[in-house]
Amino acid sequence: MLDFRKSLINSTLHKVLQRLHYPLEVMLTCVRWYVAYPLSLRHVEEMMQER
Repeated sequence: MLDFRKSLINSTLHKVLQRLHYPLEVMLTCVRWYVAYPLSLRHVEEMMQER
C-alpha cells in the first residue's frame, strides 16, 4: 500500500512540475520569502521582478 501511495504522489508531482511557468528554484525562493518574512504577495512579486 505504501509503495502505491509513493508512486501515485511521484507521478502526480511529476505532472504538476511539467506545467510550471517558472523554474522550480524561482518558485521555491518566492515561497521561502513569503513564509519567512511578513511580505504580501505583491511585495514578493516586486522583489522577483527586480532580480
